[in-house]
Amino acid sequence: MPELLAPAGSFEGVRAAVQSGANAVYLGFGTFNARRGAKNFSREEMAEAIAYCRTRGVKTNVTFNIVALDRELSEAMEDVRFLSEAGADALIVQDLGLARLIREHAPDLPLHASTQMTIHTLDGALQAKELGFSRVVLSRECTLDEIEKITREAGVETEVFVHGALCMCYSGQCYMSSVIGQRSGNRGLCAQPCRLPYTYDSGKKGYPLSLKDLCAAKWIPTLTRMGVSSFKIEGRMKRPEYSAIVTKIYADLLREQRGPTKEENEVLRKVFSRDGFTDGYLTGKVDDKMFGTKTDLPMSEVKSLYEEAAHRFAEGKEAPLVPVTMSCTVTPDGISLGVSDGEEHDVGTADHEPVEQAKNRPTTRDMLVKNLVKTGGTPFYVADPDDDLIINLPDGLMVPASRINALRRTALNTVAMLRGLPPKRTWKPFQTSHNRHKNAAFEGYTLEIRKLSQLTPAMQAHKPQTVYVPLAELAGEPDTVRSLLSEGMPLAVHMPRIYTDAEQPEIERMLDVVRDCGVQTACAMNVGQLPLLRRKGFIVHGGFGLNVCNGAALDALAELGVVRQTLSFELRTAQLRDIDKPIQTEMVVYGHLPLMIFENCAIRRKTGKCSCKQGITTLTDRTGQRFALLPEFGCRNTLLNSKPLYLADKDDWKKVGAQLGRICLTTESPERAGEIWQAYTEGREVTFADGFTRGLYGRGVE
Repeated sequence: MPELLAPAGSFEGVRAAVQSGANAVYLGFGTFNARRGAKNFSREEMAEAIAYCRTRGVKTNVTFNIVALDRELSEAMEDVRFLSEAGADALIVQDLGLARLIREHAPDLPLHASTQMTIHTLDGALQAKELGFSRVVLSRECTLDEIEKITREAGVETEVFVHGALCMCYSGQCYMSSVIGQRSGNRGLCAQPCRLPYTYDSGKKGYPLSLKDLCAAKWIPTLTRMGVSSFKIEGRMKRPEYSAIVTKIYADLLREQRGPTKEENEVLRKVFSRDGFTDGYLTGKVDDKMFGTKTDLPMSEVKSLYEEAAHRFAEGKEAPLVPVTMSCTVTPDGISLGVSDGEEHDVGTADHEPVEQAKNRPTTRDMLVKNLVKTGGTPFYVADPDDDLIINLPDGLMVPASRINALRRTALNTVAMLRGLPPKRTWKPFQTSHNRHKNAAFEGYTLEIRKLSQLTPAMQAHKPQTVYVPLAELAGEPDTVRSLLSEGMPLAVHMPRIYTDAEQPEIERMLDVVRDCGVQTACAMNVGQLPLLRRKGFIVHGGFGLNVCNGAALDALAELGVVRQTLSFELRTAQLRDIDKPIQTEMVVYGHLPLMIFENCAIRRKTGKCSCKQGITTLTDRTGQRFALLPEFGCRNTLLNSKPLYLADKDDWKKVGAQLGRICLTTESPERAGEIWQAYTEGREVTFADGFTRGLYGRGVE
């Protein structure tokens, strides 16, 4: 049976989830989790929460799922050591560098690949397994067919979101909050700009980036049959009553293997929804019905639900969660009681006071049973007194109930204490090895384009170190590719940020075409693309979608065959300088930064029809900033920042140790592309009618 994984933003939230039927909780600790705005837990609270859950047979998965800076690695590993020694059952991790360090220094601590790693293909899950993850939290965009394939073939546990908020962008690939507001989702402080209103260039207003909440309740039996290991409820930022109510309903559905009743659906809607619910991408049907904004209900409509839920997890309340067996022996010389939880916790206790002969009514087996099964106020219960209670009681003795009760309490308290103890785990001391590799000198520029037509004579005269071109563009122009290669233009494949297993055969076909043309290098945009590029024999570079913020991540990628990596554009120049660089690195120095990538086509939403070839669609926010929407492989979209990043008139970024600066051209015409290129390579002036930005290199993110 799959586990039901519920959110807990506080110790009260832990009780709410556990007492409502969750058999696993996920909770945040310290600064290295993707809900830094939640209350989270102190060390004392976390140790108490882990012990509370261990006692009750509930697993604790701790969110350690943001990217870390080089200067933070020592602090992060101290937190890892504490969590390992406290007995956390797993860490949910996004950062490839942290994952590598945890695997090395805390090898007994299980790792779960966060949904922030954007794992949505079989290759992605297999790569995560190779990296030491025992479970992958799949992207919310995965369909039922994709979930089934990955679960069946990857040989690693899968975790699937079944209820709660849906982001418009693939998790781990959203930079909108950081670029426009300095609050990074990859650092745990997303400001949710997707929930705000926007206006299309056609004048159509609305909330084109705000999805309804997910409710996959009716798919619980299907997902169970597929072999999914964990069903995840989103909501660490919500109140404990929310977790209690939603967890209780899903626990019932999972136990009874059924869909929700009309009444259960209504309860879920009342406690939180955005114009109702959607089953998201599970069926593969993507349409306008998925969109909605928060529904505000009067407290009077939900007050009774909250009160009932709060009563269930009030302090001191205990659901019967852990079955035990007991063995009680009474003799004239005393009473002994043994209790076992069936998990290597066998406790014996005894009362050596003499037991008197009964003067009137002797104690019977039924009387002892009645006292022994009084486990209320503890998480223990006796499932079947006939089978789970062994009683040896001579005739004619009178056993006071108080003595049996005292033995029962002592034994159960001891079992509870033993169950809460953390396991013994290996810890290999961590010492930071900062600046092992001297920062390299700046060597020149690489170029990323969307169309081969953006290559200009100026670029032929002053060739880039590498020219990254979308795979579909290269595969569609084989003759042009051969010609450019013969002229010495260093073309490389820029992989689509997202493609599915169903689309992979077409990806492989196109890779074969461009490789046969002579292209030898490809840039991967997530970990799931690395195995394919290695199989195809390409020299592998890593793109910004890998969210590299520390040297340990570069070490991990180097071990996977990556020879050059683009560093995160969410970092300040000083943070980029701090990164230990064992392989060649790039930094983005020009371009309309990509803010989001959507599975649900926002361009089509403008008119209800496909209009990719009818010019560039834009969204305008409340301040008048216009964001371009560009089509991507598979009818997906990228949302671009309103102003381009521009650094040609600055030199400080050339001293951070990145050998190469990447110039990213998107909506620029060939003429404009040439102007930008010459501004960087020849120092020519260029003007911007609507202004430009220095990005986050000077101001950073929270």
